[in-house]
Amino acid sequence: MKLFARIGIPAVLVALAMLASPSATRAQNGRDCAWPIELSPEGFGNWLGPESLARYWVMPLNNYDSVALKGTYPHARYFSLVVYDTNNGTPTGVVHSLYDAEIAPDQGSNNPFVNPGAGNGTYTVTIAHNGQASGNTMGFSSEVAWVLLRVYEPEADPALSGQSLTGGVPLPAITVTSGGASQELEACSPVNKLPDVTASLPLFFPPGLDILGHEGTPSSDRLWFAPPTAPPPVLLPNPDNKYIAMFPGDAYQPGRIIVIHGKAPTTPGTFHGAQILTPARGSQTADVRFWSLCIDDLAIPVPAVGCTADLTTKVEGGYYTIVISDDLLRPDWLKPNVNWLPWGDEQYSKLVFMRNLLPAANFSYSIQKAIEAPCTFDFNFPTLPDRGPVDTAGQCAQQVMGDYYPVAVWCDKSTFIASGVRACLKQWWKPGVE
Repeated sequence: MKLFARIGIPAVLVALAMLASPSATRAQNGRDCAWPIELSPEGFGNWLGPESLARYWVMPLNNYDSVALKGTYPHARYFSLVVYDTNNGTPTGVVHSLYDAEIAPDQGSNNPFVNPGAGNGTYTVTIAHNGQASGNTMGFSSEVAWVLLRVYEPEADPALSGQSLTGGVPLPAITVTSGGASQELEACSPVNKLPDVTASLPLFFPPGLDILGHEGTPSSDRLWFAPPTAPPPVLLPNPDNKYIAMFPGDAYQPGRIIVIHGKAPTTPGTFHGAQILTPARGSQTADVRFWSLCIDDLAIPVPAVGCTADLTTKVEGGYYTIVISDDLLRPDWLKPNVNWLPWGDEQYSKLVFMRNLLPAANFSYSIQKAIEAPCTFDFNFPTLPDRGPVDTAGQCAQQVMGDYYPVAVWCDKSTFIASGVRACLKQWWKPGVE
């Protein structure tokens, strides 16, 4: 309960009181403003395992007949809108989703994710209660729903516009209609206001909810990544992403580190203004739209500890090496070509996972292909899976993903310092290790 502890018991009691009232469905956006919650690795927004190179804006949909979103296509690697139905406010799954290339532009405008180089036009998306998905129309059926706007890897903003996290454009304007009357909502300022967060969190993680089960101690130094059959809906999974998860054990192993090694998928080179269809420098193709590897605290509300992604990961000869250690700062015994992530607070177990976003049709080694195989395990959050099914699914996933599968091991720190990555991987060595 890391975030609840930081907020304090009185604030949680206030949230509970609101949830117990007949107007509870309005509690998570009592200000009636647009985009009240921003999920990010910083501050009160660090829940549900946010990616460090993305930002997520959350809007509750309640007591509205329809909602119109009017926006400008961002300068970014990817963006999407996803609607989640709920059970009394708790997310139960994706209802409808649209990602950038699927969102039709307004008449006379341009979608740069379909027609690069012709300018960033505008779009309008309508979300209707009990509406059917068609074109730019999405729907939801539950009394309360959530819509999530994602923006991945917004481009560099040399103009210092103050809108760099949103891709150099404002967040979409929101107009709500109820009983025939329409109103454009003002943008929430500030976002993540304490009452909004304390009212929203119990809808995702009811008070008293805790992680059930234990990761245990791995039976060997080898750690297996495997894809869940269906990501837990309460974590608001992105339907355009697929994930492989690894459970390193209940506790950090003193004197040791985790070493992860694999071949990096290629991606578009958009950060410095390249078009979305142009591969990054030195690549002939773009295997996936985006990839990353993150470590989260496996404790409610699942805050992110750190991530490394395509844009920030050092790659040599097409391969990356990532070390996870319990150091506070990047240790000086790591060579510059090795990527580092912190273990973070040692009182919490961890979840390490990799994302693959929108792989190219001809890329045969993606996480998506491992799921299709199928090489999956059941993950019914907050109950942790047994290690056996994860290990079995991981071995299957490695067969599908080949060199793109992240090989992970616990290794003595002294071994790594003295002899490098190859000594840690031992029998699991693969091409690309120096």
